[in-house]
Amino acid sequence: MISSKTLNIDNPKLNCRLKNMQKFSPIRVVLDNKLEANNDSYIFKTANKDNTIFIYNEANKSNIHKFKIKKIQLLKSKIDKYKKFDIKRIMKKLYKLGCRNILVEGGDDLTQSFLKKKLFNQFYLFKSSKSLSNTNNKKAFNSFNVLKQNYKNKFKLNANFGKDKIILYKR
Repeated sequence: MISSKTLNIDNPKLNCRLKNMQKFSPIRVVLDNKLEANNDSYIFKTANKDNTIFIYNEANKSNIHKFKIKKIQLLKSKIDKYKKFDIKRIMKKLYKLGCRNILVEGGDDLTQSFLKKKLFNQFYLFKSSKSLSNTNNKKAFNSFNVLKQNYKNKFKLNANFGKDKIILYKR
Protein backbone atom coordinates (compact mmCIF):
# COMPACT_ATOMS: atom_id res chain seq x y z
CA MET A 1 0.00 0.00 0.00
CA ILE A 2 1.20 3.45 -0.91
CA SER A 3 -0.27 6.90 -1.33
CA SER A 4 -0.59 8.67 -4.66
CA LYS A 5 2.12 11.04 -3.46
CA THR A 6 4.58 8.14 -3.21
CA LEU A 7 3.40 6.83 -6.58
CA ASN A 8 3.89 10.18 -8.31
CA ILE A 9 7.26 10.98 -6.72
CA ASP A 10 8.96 7.54 -6.61
CA ASN A 11 7.18 5.62 -9.40
CA PRO A 12 7.50 2.29 -7.53
CA LYS A 13 6.75 -1.10 -9.08
CA LEU A 14 5.42 -2.91 -6.00
CA ASN A 15 5.97 -6.27 -7.62
CA CYS A 16 8.10 -9.35 -7.16
CA ARG A 17 11.21 -9.13 -9.30
CA LEU A 18 12.73 -12.51 -8.39
CA LYS A 19 13.24 -14.77 -11.38
CA ASN A 20 10.29 -17.16 -11.90
CA MET A 21 8.46 -15.69 -8.89
CA GLN A 22 6.51 -12.89 -10.56
CA LYS A 23 3.24 -14.76 -10.00
CA PHE A 24 3.70 -13.98 -6.30
CA SER A 25 3.50 -10.24 -6.84
CA PRO A 26 1.10 -8.67 -4.38
CA ILE A 27 -2.08 -6.77 -5.12
CA ARG A 28 -1.06 -3.13 -5.22
CA VAL A 29 -3.19 -0.70 -3.22
CA VAL A 30 -2.93 3.03 -3.83
CA LEU A 31 -4.67 5.69 -1.73
CA ASP A 32 -5.51 8.44 -4.20
CA ASN A 33 -8.23 10.80 -3.00
CA LYS A 34 -8.96 12.41 -6.38
CA LEU A 35 -7.52 9.73 -8.69
CA GLU A 36 -4.71 12.00 -9.79
CA ALA A 37 -2.11 9.28 -10.21
CA ASN A 38 0.43 9.83 -12.95
CA ASN A 39 -0.86 7.93 -15.99
CA ASP A 40 2.74 7.32 -17.05
CA SER A 41 3.60 5.57 -13.77
CA TYR A 42 4.58 1.92 -13.82
CA ILE A 43 1.65 0.96 -11.59
CA PHE A 44 -0.92 2.70 -13.78
CA LYS A 45 0.53 1.31 -17.02
CA THR A 46 0.59 -2.28 -15.71
CA ALA A 47 -2.65 -2.16 -13.74
CA ASN A 48 -5.68 -4.38 -14.27
CA LYS A 49 -8.65 -5.57 -12.23
CA ASP A 50 -6.65 -8.42 -10.68
CA ASN A 51 -3.48 -6.67 -9.53
CA THR A 52 -4.34 -3.09 -8.53
CA ILE A 53 -6.84 -1.32 -6.28
CA PHE A 54 -7.15 2.44 -6.12
CA ILE A 55 -9.00 3.91 -3.15
CA TYR A 56 -10.44 7.35 -3.71
CA ASN A 57 -12.99 9.77 -2.31
CA GLU A 58 -13.88 12.53 -4.75
CA ALA A 59 -12.69 12.15 -8.29
CA ASN A 60 -14.08 13.86 -11.35
CA LYS A 61 -15.77 11.76 -14.02
CA SER A 62 -12.90 12.02 -16.51
CA ASN A 63 -10.41 10.66 -13.97
CA ILE A 64 -12.77 7.83 -13.01
CA HIS A 65 -13.20 7.06 -16.70
CA LYS A 66 -9.40 6.69 -17.21
CA PHE A 67 -9.29 4.08 -14.46
CA LYS A 68 -12.36 2.24 -15.70
CA ILE A 69 -10.88 1.97 -19.21
CA LYS A 70 -7.88 0.19 -17.62
CA LYS A 71 -10.36 -1.97 -15.65
CA ILE A 72 -8.65 -0.94 -12.42
CA GLN A 73 -10.61 -1.82 -9.32
CA LEU A 74 -11.85 1.36 -7.62
CA LEU A 75 -13.05 1.60 -4.03
CA LYS A 76 -14.66 4.76 -2.76
CA SER A 77 -13.96 5.61 0.87
CA LYS A 78 -14.69 8.49 3.22
CA ILE A 79 -12.12 11.02 4.36
CA ASP A 80 -12.02 12.98 7.60
CA LYS A 81 -11.98 16.74 8.17
CA TYR A 82 -8.20 16.72 7.58
CA LYS A 83 -8.74 15.14 4.13
CA LYS A 84 -7.20 11.86 5.32
CA PHE A 85 -8.63 8.41 4.70
CA ASP A 86 -9.98 6.37 7.61
CA ILE A 87 -7.31 3.68 7.55
CA LYS A 88 -9.27 1.28 9.79
CA ARG A 89 -12.27 1.47 7.44
CA ILE A 90 -10.01 0.81 4.45
CA MET A 91 -8.43 -2.18 6.18
CA LYS A 92 -11.89 -3.64 6.77
CA LYS A 93 -12.78 -3.16 3.08
CA LEU A 94 -9.55 -4.85 2.01
CA TYR A 95 -10.19 -7.70 4.45
CA LYS A 96 -13.60 -8.28 2.87
CA LEU A 97 -11.81 -8.52 -0.50
CA GLY A 98 -9.55 -11.27 0.85
CA CYS A 99 -6.46 -9.23 1.75
CA ARG A 100 -4.91 -10.72 4.88
CA ASN A 101 -1.40 -9.24 4.77
CA ILE A 102 -0.59 -5.64 3.94
CA LEU A 103 2.87 -4.30 3.20
CA VAL A 104 2.93 -0.53 3.60
CA GLU A 105 5.68 1.24 1.68
CA GLY A 106 4.27 4.68 2.19
CA GLY A 107 5.83 7.88 3.28
CA ASP A 108 5.81 9.38 6.74
CA ASP A 109 2.14 10.49 6.70
CA LEU A 110 0.71 7.10 5.73
CA THR A 111 3.08 5.24 8.04
CA GLN A 112 2.19 7.53 10.94
CA SER A 113 -1.53 6.84 10.38
CA PHE A 114 -0.91 3.10 10.75
CA LEU A 115 1.34 3.60 13.78
CA LYS A 116 -1.11 5.84 15.63
CA LYS A 117 -3.93 3.33 15.20
CA LYS A 118 -1.64 0.40 16.09
CA LEU A 119 -2.45 -1.38 12.84
CA PHE A 120 0.98 -2.89 12.32
CA ASN A 121 1.68 -6.25 13.91
CA GLN A 122 5.31 -5.90 12.85
CA PHE A 123 7.13 -2.79 11.76
CA TYR A 124 10.53 -3.00 10.07
CA LEU A 125 12.51 0.21 10.20
CA PHE A 126 15.33 0.34 7.67
CA LYS A 127 17.89 2.96 8.65
CA SER A 128 20.44 4.08 6.13
CA SER A 129 23.65 5.89 6.88
CA LYS A 130 22.82 8.19 3.96
CA SER A 131 21.02 11.45 4.59
CA LEU A 132 18.12 12.45 2.37
CA SER A 133 18.60 15.68 0.51
CA ASN A 134 16.11 18.47 1.07
CA THR A 135 16.11 19.18 -2.65
CA ASN A 136 14.64 15.89 -3.85
CA ASN A 137 11.13 16.10 -2.28
CA LYS A 138 11.90 13.26 0.12
CA LYS A 139 10.54 13.58 3.62
CA ALA A 140 12.46 11.94 6.46
CA PHE A 141 10.76 9.52 8.86
CA ASN A 142 9.52 11.65 11.74
CA SER A 143 7.31 9.17 13.60
CA PHE A 144 9.79 7.85 16.16
CA ASN A 145 7.76 9.09 19.14
CA VAL A 146 4.57 7.36 17.95
CA LEU A 147 6.55 4.22 17.13
CA LYS A 148 8.17 4.06 20.57
CA GLN A 149 4.85 4.72 22.37
CA ASN A 150 2.87 2.04 20.55
CA TYR A 151 5.47 -0.64 19.83
CA LYS A 152 7.47 -1.65 22.88
CA ASN A 153 9.24 -4.78 21.65
CA LYS A 154 12.32 -3.83 19.68
CA PHE A 155 14.75 -6.22 18.00
CA LYS A 156 17.85 -5.38 16.00
CA LEU A 157 18.13 -7.70 13.03
CA ASN A 158 21.46 -8.74 11.66
CA ALA A 159 21.17 -8.68 7.91
CA ASN A 160 23.66 -8.12 5.16
CA PHE A 161 22.46 -4.79 3.79
CA GLY A 162 25.76 -2.98 3.80
CA LYS A 163 25.73 -0.15 6.31
CA ASP A 164 21.93 -0.16 6.63
CA LYS A 165 20.39 -1.23 9.93
CA ILE A 166 17.06 -3.00 10.34
CA ILE A 167 15.06 -2.73 13.54
CA LEU A 168 11.93 -4.83 14.06
CA TYR A 169 9.20 -3.44 16.29
CA LYS A 170 6.33 -5.64 17.50
CA ARG A 171 3.18 -4.90 19.43
